Amino acid sequence: MLVMMKYRFRGGEAGRQAYERFAKWTHSAGLEIKSGWTSASNDGGFLLLDVADVATLLEFSAQFKDLNEELDITPVVELSEGVNIAMRAYAWVDSLS
Repeated sequence: MLVMMKYRFRGGEAGRQAYERFAKWTHSAGLEIKSGWTSASNDGGFLLLDVADVATLLEFSAQFKDLNEELDITPVVELSEGVNIAMRAYAWVDSLS
């Protein structure tokens, strides 16, 4: 399952602590960081994760939750797949008329 994680650090030293913790972190089975971005303001960023299940995602987010003021996790699909799914759904809705 692909998920987009948006995070924003708490104030003070939280960003530095998060980077130091992440440098020591090793991923568990069932979790892959596909891509990641740090905001230009250096107050957070985004991670695209491929996770096997919700329990694996919970374990990962819990390891950094104390350093974040905001942590939003949204399941996502790749754009072309999402367009195809939405178009099938729209066709089904249209067929009801």
